Amino acid sequence: MNLIDLEAFVAVVDHGSVVAAAARLHLTQSAVTRRIQNLEDALGTSLLDRQTRPMMPTRAGQETYEFAKPVLSSVNDLKTGVMEGGEPSGDFRFGMSRSLGDLAIGSPIRCLRADLPKVRIQAFVQWSGVLLERLATRALDCAVVLLPEGSTPPASLTSECLGATPFTIVAAKTNRLSQPATLEELASNAWVLNPHGCSVRQSLEAAFLQRGLPFVSAVEAEGYELHLSLVSEGVGLGLVMPQVLHSSVLREHIKPVTVKGLSLMQNVWILHSRHVGRLTPAVRCVRDAVKQQLRTH
Repeated sequence: MNLIDLEAFVAVVDHGSVVAAAARLHLTQSAVTRRIQNLEDALGTSLLDRQTRPMMPTRAGQETYEFAKPVLSSVNDLKTGVMEGGEPSGDFRFGMSRSLGDLAIGSPIRCLRADLPKVRIQAFVQWSGVLLERLATRALDCAVVLLPEGSTPPASLTSECLGATPFTIVAAKTNRLSQPATLEELASNAWVLNPHGCSVRQSLEAAFLQRGLPFVSAVEAEGYELHLSLVSEGVGLGLVMPQVLHSSVLREHIKPVTVKGLSLMQNVWILHSRHVGRLTPAVRCVRDAVKQQLRTH
């Protein structure tokens, strides 16, 4: 057993295929396959289920991965410390929840570029559920997600709650809803919403279902400015963060709606693998940027 065989195996698990692992390691596919076979011969067991797509580790493979990941991380940390003066380098793959807005990812990117210039950034804006799946399959090193109050992230990930952010129901200025309104009153309106996968939408929808009230979407689309435009035209009610409304050019045509007994507060979590190793400063950079954003809003 040697480190290059472990590296090939971990790369296949992280990237889901021999093809992707070969590209990541700058090797031929046959070289990656040979290294994994060497490792399986040394351990006397099969490590990968080759019938699944993406390729998944067997039970023995999962145990091997859990042992191998910190070993390789320590070796990379050693290389970084000795050869590059301790400055983090390499790929850093992180994502942010689309519920925070597409532009929210800009601040962490700027922080990473300024503080860690040798890190190659791969940044993604996706729904929290997708980000959790990508963390589980090791397609991401780190992610910032939104979860409803009372929900907790998977125990398999290292997590930190960075704060909370409210969401506000909005309506056209011409809408004659009461202030505060009731859920029963809102149920007579249609909605302009994010597609399924948005955790805030799920919380809102659940509140209506618990009361046995109808919940009808008029338009499902991504993009808060589009939502506010449609809301201002009277297409339906919307759901946005207060700072999105305050910064919108359409704010004069829209009003926030308070609702009796309804809280749409979401907790903001940063999650990452237990084995980020040399990329710990990159995770910290993302964390600090997001915490700063939450403070300013």
